[in-house]
Amino acid sequence: MRPTSISMLLMLSILFPAVTSVGIESIIPYQEKWGIYELDPQTGSVNFIYTTSQKITTLRLNGAGDIFVFSQRIDGEEYADEEICTLGVDGTGFRRLTHNDYMDVYPTWSPDGSRIAFLSWPWETLDIYVMDSDGGNQELLYDSGFHDADIHWRGDKIAFTRNSQIWVMDDNGTGATQLTDHLRAGEWGDTVLPFGDYDPRISPDGSKIVFERMVDDASPHGNYDIFCVNLDGSGEAALTDTGWTQGLAVWSNSGDKIVYSVSAMGTEGRYDIYTMNSDSGDVRDLTSDLFPQGFLAHCPLFSPDDSKIYFVGEWWDWRILETTLSCSLSSNEVTQGESLTVSGSIEPSISGANVTLTYTKPDGSSLVRHVLTEADGSYRDYYEPSEVGSWSVETSWGGDPSHHASRSRSLDLSVIEPEIETEESSGGGGIPGFPLETTIIGLILGIALHFVMRRR
Repeated sequence: MRPTSISMLLMLSILFPAVTSVGIESIIPYQEKWGIYELDPQTGSVNFIYTTSQKITTLRLNGAGDIFVFSQRIDGEEYADEEICTLGVDGTGFRRLTHNDYMDVYPTWSPDGSRIAFLSWPWETLDIYVMDSDGGNQELLYDSGFHDADIHWRGDKIAFTRNSQIWVMDDNGTGATQLTDHLRAGEWGDTVLPFGDYDPRISPDGSKIVFERMVDDASPHGNYDIFCVNLDGSGEAALTDTGWTQGLAVWSNSGDKIVYSVSAMGTEGRYDIYTMNSDSGDVRDLTSDLFPQGFLAHCPLFSPDDSKIYFVGEWWDWRILETTLSCSLSSNEVTQGESLTVSGSIEPSISGANVTLTYTKPDGSSLVRHVLTEADGSYRDYYEPSEVGSWSVETSWGGDPSHHASRSRSLDLSVIEPEIETEESSGGGGIPGFPLETTIIGLILGIALHFVMRRR
């Protein structure tokens, strides 16, 4: 089962579960329930950057491309426990920026990376605040008197959602202007959000805004299409017409692509990553045939060179997985001084796991060796047994936060003495006690001597 949601405001509502589809699974690093991941769309490989047991939302990257900002639940599981945090793209330097007892969410970087705008709910409504990139100098930037949401900062403009419509203002909190005017905006239907427009993102050149619009309430979580509008409110156009639960669209740095999340198709939960051209062409499903059942992708965005996609991953069907550890020998009988190969794998595949190999000698003592598994979960060890007699080999792994420990069955083998080569064993035939070559030479000499004696 997968939950379905589409904008920040859905965090204030009850999530609707739906059945997920199953495809060809990629190798997804599986540690704790939430994490930040990197996807290579060309190869389908997924790398883990950061993991936590606590909920992560709204992943954003600074202009330099080296620091994420996001919100994470800390010290509890309530909305009031959401705090703004930063992290290097290499997974180091985690830092908590806000410390309070109310909700702080939806951060966005200033263009120069020196400040962060975010949403906070200390009083009656959710309002827009700003702070320095280290968490200092927190102050109110804008309060419309309503819930303000879904902010994005580009250039000297900040786009946001107000009353289920798209607005834009100057980055000093002045000049708020409404851009969209959906006829049913704010009208409640049979969904978790009212009709309207949500999650605006300003294009890299500052000329357009992409957003999603709830087009009908045929499903409990709302059906949306992705739209685009010029920064002056003109030229509004639909980029999709599927009516899926989709949104959180983000421009590529070049401005010619858009990445977004499809969280449901009708009542079927998905949470997959899609891309399309900025003119709505070349729609591509990147992950439905890659991600395993129970793995949900949130908040996708492009890497600085647009070659990778960062996203928040959630293991919805979270559980500690059973594992099996196999072990096999290159031979059950090895000559002393020759190399023995021990190989096997952990299933499901786990990369970089430290597998322990215990070799038990004929006298009962043990020798312990360690190897790391490859990307596909396989391992291999080469060892030269030093003592003749009966040996056994067993492999084990201690597990991790999401996998049970596992152990292979013990395998027996024999180490035998090498053969000592003798004259008898080195040749076949001839006179007993003499090698074949010596016998042949002797016969030739005997015949020659016989002819010499006859001539005399």
